[in-house]
Amino acid sequence: MPMFADLGQESLDALASMVQVRRYPKGAFIVGQRDTGACMYLLTAGRAKVSLASEEGRELVLDYLEAPAHFGEMSLVDARPRSADVIAVTDVEVLAIDGKDLSMAIRIQPKLALSLIATLSRRLRTMIGRLEDMAFHDARHRVMRVIMNVATANLEARGVAEIRGMTHYDIATLAGTSRETASRIISSLVRSETITTRGRTLIIDLPKLTQELRRD
Repeated sequence: MPMFADLGQESLDALASMVQVRRYPKGAFIVGQRDTGACMYLLTAGRAKVSLASEEGRELVLDYLEAPAHFGEMSLVDARPRSADVIAVTDVEVLAIDGKDLSMAIRIQPKLALSLIATLSRRLRTMIGRLEDMAFHDARHRVMRVIMNVATANLEARGVAEIRGMTHYDIATLAGTSRETASRIISSLVRSETITTRGRTLIIDLPKLTQELRRD
């Protein structure tokens, strides 16, 4: 994980002694909404979704996480129950850091604290952006915004502006529209060469997509 790239062997050994490797099969709940939070997690392999479920069984997907990523830190910071479910979309591997060890982990690697702050800030900005899109923009704009956010996150994490492992339905749920509408919008972006496809991977031309959003 990039946040630990600068650590020497001694520090890595100390950090390794604090974490527990856990593996979850596809579909498993890693954390549940309203559970008591005792750990934060470093996602080292696989993909997970952050979602809310109503009593009637309806689901609202808030975000998709792909390794390397981290989650579960909010409950450790404010000592309140989990705010959402985190569910494995694929087979997942995580490193669990117990709350009592988090301060020691931050002392070993101060960049961990900055990474946690940056993640909370990004999630808040994403939520504000989604609320704005729902209130003021149509489905086309919302789908393009989701594509922009996911591709930008992948560019920062892996150096490539792409979306892989996400279906049109996944994009539609984040955009608050139907799969058919999302597919139609994605097809139009492929025709305009804003998106190119490689198998099931979408390669995003971010400058061109930015122009599309400004015109929309």
